[in-house]
Amino acid sequence: MSQIVTMPQLGETVTEGTILTWLVKVGDSVKEDDPIIEISTDKVDTEVPSPFSGIVSVLLVEEGETVEVGTPLLELEGDEKEENPSTNKKEKEESKKEVHESLQEDVDTYIRNDKNQKLSPVVRKLAQKHNIEVSDVTGTGNGGRITRKDIEAHINSSEPIVDEKQIQSEEKVAQETFISKNAQPITRLRKKMAENMILSKQTSAHVMTSVEVDFEVIEQLRIENKETFKSTEGFSLTYLPFISRATIESLKEFPVVNSSFNLEKEKFTIHEEINLGIAVDLNQEGLLVGTIRSADSYNLIEIARKTLEISKLLRGGEYQLEDVIGSSFTISNNGSFNSYLTSPIINQPNVAILSAESVKKRAVVIEGPDGSDSISIRHIGLLSLTWDHRVFDGSTALLFLNAIKDKLEKTNWKQELL
Repeated sequence: MSQIVTMPQLGETVTEGTILTWLVKVGDSVKEDDPIIEISTDKVDTEVPSPFSGIVSVLLVEEGETVEVGTPLLELEGDEKEENPSTNKKEKEESKKEVHESLQEDVDTYIRNDKNQKLSPVVRKLAQKHNIEVSDVTGTGNGGRITRKDIEAHINSSEPIVDEKQIQSEEKVAQETFISKNAQPITRLRKKMAENMILSKQTSAHVMTSVEVDFEVIEQLRIENKETFKSTEGFSLTYLPFISRATIESLKEFPVVNSSFNLEKEKFTIHEEINLGIAVDLNQEGLLVGTIRSADSYNLIEIARKTLEISKLLRGGEYQLEDVIGSSFTISNNGSFNSYLTSPIINQPNVAILSAESVKKRAVVIEGPDGSDSISIRHIGLLSLTWDHRVFDGSTALLFLNAIKDKLEKTNWKQELL
């Protein structure tokens, strides 16, 4: 019996992946959970295990192709060793031929329909760019699939013959005019980031709101516990764990901020679990969001440890797929780079992202118990929230932000350091 392995969905927002390397070839025997293919998505490069045991009979896609979730990748025949030895050889051959023909019909149907052909995103984009009718192109890939090489060959065959010297002259002018000697290729991470940022801006109705927070009590607590904390934990106590804890508690009060929203599928989900995303700068080479799962189960010190742990994993490149997917709300610590006010882009499919800005000494007006005013030097910082106006309104955004502000200013944080 044959089994078809399809492109899996490697994350909630992942819709396609690029085939990097086949780890098996036709005729190989594989067992369930053996790695069979390496796939690149906009989140991470990962090896995909086989969901079945069997012998590889057909590889349905080529290395370098980008395919959608659900696309057939390869066919596995049942291991002949497990078949009944008394099975007639001729019957087995006929059965195998019927299965293969049935599979080929399915693949042909999936790949080529005269009016609605199934193409990879790269091939479809190239055909549209050059105004090519794909029905005029003969596919040379598996099952008649039209590949990028087929489109390029069609383009070349349709172009008028040009003098070779003229071509070389035009290429030289183009290179000298448009190509700088300092030009560098765009990294895969930067490319995926660019695609995700544009997608987010096109998807969510971005609005930014901010509040001012008095961090003086927290600052004095940090000074008092600076040496002890670093000696015990091995790292410094920053503002971020306090902001994370206050945010987590506020998400419990305003669960709509801890949600996902899909207008096309008409699906709105308020998440019961708070999975906190922490944006991590990869030494200016890109940005990834690490996920602290069930963040509401940790106290202040534990959140500080988890934040350091996920940051080290991402910067060291030792993370797994589950470390960078599944966040329900994200915090970006721009204050560590001395920011004043930031309007971050929402991390899809979240509906909001909080930016923690730098904390500075400022002269502020303090109202005394008797109503009198005085000038005091305090540690002040801004919190800015970018939120999706499709999901909630400014009143909810400001109530949520002020809940964080109140908790930062009024919580007895000393208890969580004991």
